[in-house]
Amino acid sequence: MVSGIRNVSMTFAARMCTIVMAVGTESCLAWFLGPSGRGSYAVCLLFATLLSLVFGVGCDVASIYFVSSKRFSLSEGITYSLIYGGIGSGLAIIAGLILMQFPLSFFDKASPTSFYLALITVPVLLFALVFMGLLTAVQQFDWFAAVSILNGLVKLLLTVVFVWFLSWGVNGALLAIFTTDIITIGTTFVLFSRKYGTVLAKPSMKKIMDMLHYGARYYIGKVSNQMNFQIGTMILALFATKEEIGLFAVASVITARAMIIPDTLGTVLIPKIAGNKTGKMELVAQCSRLTAISCGALLLILAVFAKPIVMVLFSSAFLPAVPLIRIMAVGVFVRCSCKVFEPFLLGTDHPGTLSFSVTVGIIFNFIILILLLPMMGLIGAAVAVSAGYFVSSAFLASAFIRFSGLTLVETCHFRMSDWMLMRNLFQKATKAGCRISDIVKQ
Repeated sequence: MVSGIRNVSMTFAARMCTIVMAVGTESCLAWFLGPSGRGSYAVCLLFATLLSLVFGVGCDVASIYFVSSKRFSLSEGITYSLIYGGIGSGLAIIAGLILMQFPLSFFDKASPTSFYLALITVPVLLFALVFMGLLTAVQQFDWFAAVSILNGLVKLLLTVVFVWFLSWGVNGALLAIFTTDIITIGTTFVLFSRKYGTVLAKPSMKKIMDMLHYGARYYIGKVSNQMNFQIGTMILALFATKEEIGLFAVASVITARAMIIPDTLGTVLIPKIAGNKTGKMELVAQCSRLTAISCGALLLILAVFAKPIVMVLFSSAFLPAVPLIRIMAVGVFVRCSCKVFEPFLLGTDHPGTLSFSVTVGIIFNFIILILLLPMMGLIGAAVAVSAGYFVSSAFLASAFIRFSGLTLVETCHFRMSDWMLMRNLFQKATKAGCRISDIVKQ
């Protein structure tokens, strides 16, 4: 339990640092590019992210699961991830090049050069995610924290240099992502080699198929999960202006920062759940309660002070995003509260159930979006996002209750031990900052 609190605290401290740097990066992009340029950047990044997601077929989650559960050694996890992800990335780039030949309005939102740059980021986006995940799979949360901070700092600095100092605009922002992820991949690879002596393993078709089978079962859920968050931007990319896309993207990004809390807990929980027969169901339920109270407070502050926050961080040009932020905050709160159930389903080998719950959410999101967008514009898109989160979260909660055996009351009832754990987490998170600094100096 003590090591678990320490891991959560270390990861949370790192995520807080990276959130600050990520917000700094978003602020720079908003001030340097304006709503129009920010919209072009959002479309290009969406293009790369979805291609990586669609053709990655759950590579990152599968690698974490198999290494965490000791079914793969670390060397095997790296080897099969490179094979799995390499094939997927190649197919993604080919598919992207083919799509760019069609006269879709989507590709009018940025220059062809920007879309080509987005394509070359596909493999580095995937492998940076995989290698970072493998750090948690081998319980190296200290190094996960340090590399996360390095990633955020490098991206912020390169964004300033490429976008502002060199005036490369959207292309500079994409190059900043590419370069940052290359550094992240190289850093983690060197760490694995020196600390564990990892080498490429001899491939086994059976193990590749085992990994593919697991990834495929989670595939629909992972794609739907991102689509649920990105579908508003996708639809707007077809029908809206670059300025409107930029406003919606900023609202989505700023509210999604609250997911730092469930993401942190999920990062620590997956390796523990994968190696436990009961899936640590009571711990997962407790984490869900802590997430609800923490994210609720954070999102309430964001909603109340949305206007001054947008003015300071993104400039007055982005003020129309304020009502979008307030609407999305409601859906993100519900999503955060139930997101901790995802590692339970993944760690107990129920990725298909997770896929189903998220797919239902995105279908609902899409239907509401199509109905409301013509009548309400960006407000309708924000309402659709929140509605999708409500539906998918309801299915996630019901799946957790079904597989864990806990009742709804047992899952949601706050206890004194919850408050004590929260206090301990924040105390240790403060101390963890010093520990991370020592690691970075090494």
